Amino acid sequence: MQTRLQKIRGHLSEDIMRFGIIAAFLIIMPFASEYFFQMKNIMNILQNISLQGITAIGMTMVIITGGIDISVGGVMAMCAWIAASLMKSGINWGIACLVALLIAVLCGAVNAFSVSVMKIPPMIATLAMMSMTRGLQTVISHGTTLTGLPESFQIIGQGMIFGVIPIPAIIVVVLYIIASLFMKKTVTGRNIYIVGGNPEAARVAGIKNKRVLFFSYIACAVLATVAGLVFVSRTNSAPATLGTNLEMKAIMAAVIGGTSVTFGGKGKIFGTFLGVIIVGLISNALDLLGVSAYYQQFIQGLLVLVVVILEAIRNNRAAKKR
Repeated sequence: MQTRLQKIRGHLSEDIMRFGIIAAFLIIMPFASEYFFQMKNIMNILQNISLQGITAIGMTMVIITGGIDISVGGVMAMCAWIAASLMKSGINWGIACLVALLIAVLCGAVNAFSVSVMKIPPMIATLAMMSMTRGLQTVISHGTTLTGLPESFQIIGQGMIFGVIPIPAIIVVVLYIIASLFMKKTVTGRNIYIVGGNPEAARVAGIKNKRVLFFSYIACAVLATVAGLVFVSRTNSAPATLGTNLEMKAIMAAVIGGTSVTFGGKGKIFGTFLGVIIVGLISNALDLLGVSAYYQQFIQGLLVLVVVILEAIRNNRAAKKR
């Protein structure tokens, strides 16, 4: 009973810390920039987090299984560019998006096969996929940017609900609600935690570990592609550089949100959502303050390092108490 209470207190303290970080930014930023609380800026933040926010959902699932997927940027770039190319050729945008999602399923399945069947370390397997997809995208696009996509498709990324709330923000919130309920309420969602926490115990319990890994990696690739399609719709363009460094931002959001990269089986979708918001607030704040993009990358990397160090310290203390 005491252990249960300690776990609950630990989770609450972690959530309070993240809420505290957000609250600190909300308090400080009005003094740093008068534009922070303007409606236009808030809507800009909500739109900007859609790319990494949607991708971070799948990344969280993969990290919980004890893996990692650094191919999401390449998969997104290739699939989104193919969809845009099909639209430009006159194919209905719904069919074009479906084709892109099916290709993403294939990419995710290859990652899962490499990890679960061939026993290749996730970092190496997904690194290979990243290199392949980036290479293929460069070959088929010739480094060009596609523009002038159908207006009906642009509504997904540029439309507003009640003329105020961006549709991409609605998509992000809905996907996080669905993902959170899925992880908590479904057998597959719970199995993701079990497999990540103790793969051998999961196998003995009759859980199909390979099936769980296939689902996680495929979901990660598909969600990254969905994020890419939303971005292409919002900007009315499919740039050759789409998704650059996206994997790091998705991992950053998951880690800041409490997903453990040290041990599998630990993490919450809601925590990742908070992580996405924190990263979005930091990026927006630094932009308003005129901080160079190079310094921003350093600051974001430093933040991840601090979070990982704090997790390591907490894990070491917990190990000593046992």
